[in-house]
Amino acid sequence: MSDSVLYDLPGEFVSSMAESSGYCDAQAVLPKDDHYIAFCTCGRWHTTTPTRDEGLALARAHTAETEAG
Repeated sequence: MSDSVLYDLPGEFVSSMAESSGYCDAQAVLPKDDHYIAFCTCGRWHTTTPTRDEGLALARAHTAETEAG
């Protein structure tokens, strides 16, 4: 068994975070057909991107904007 719950149970982790307090506790970039879905557990941000890297960059920007705001 792995030492990381994220490796073993990513779906359960994301689901539990989505049910949490509505803060920016976690972001995810998940493959969907020929694109990626990026979203935040705050529930106020989600988008689709053509690449994983673009999704990660947008997730980081969302987090930075939220922390600054």
